[in-house]
Amino acid sequence: MNIANKVKEIIADSIEIEVSKIEEDTAIGDFPKWDSMGQIIIISALEKEFDFKFDPEVIMDLEDVGDMIEAVEEHVSE
Repeated sequence: MNIANKVKEIIADSIEIEVSKIEEDTAIGDFPKWDSMGQIIIISALEKEFDFKFDPEVIMDLEDVGDMIEAVEEHVSE
């Protein structure tokens, strides 16, 4: 499974955009639906898909797609 691609798909679905518009440096605020509420929806969807909970400290550091991919990879590899 390619975690990076799956994370991008989840983000795209959560904020209702095309996956092709998501890059690793895409960040909160880059799209109208990726606001603070969109961020919560994305984080919840990632937690559900990969079956774990982010630590609150980690959530505060999730600023772009790259951060999210890295955080998911850390949990999946444990």
